[in-house]
Amino acid sequence: MAIPIFRISLSNATVLSVAYLAMALLVEASRKWFPFRWTERASLTVEWIPARTLEWFGLYHVVRDAVIDGTLSNFEVRMILGCISVAGIFLVAMGVGLLMWCGRWVIHRAEARRRKV
Repeated sequence: MAIPIFRISLSNATVLSVAYLAMALLVEASRKWFPFRWTERASLTVEWIPARTLEWFGLYHVVRDAVIDGTLSNFEVRMILGCISVAGIFLVAMGVGLLMWCGRWVIHRAEARRRKV
């Protein structure tokens, strides 16, 4: 019986993406309507992962300069960060799925060899 590893990984990534975006939406709404210190901290925490991802690919300064110049609006920056987060989640899920598939392939081959002997 084959285990649909990639389907499981993608469904988990979808659930995680929806949860992440919902949490980010709640944090941003609470930051806007209830400007407490913890909402600012929570907002920075939500933005940290996609900002670091942009930095790893050398795009952080491009986005930052566009914000400073007024080329990108706050909404556009939030959309960029959200898309980066979702893409990162799906890339990690695909990587985990690939590793799980490789591990399953190795185990399957070992079991097949044992049955032959």
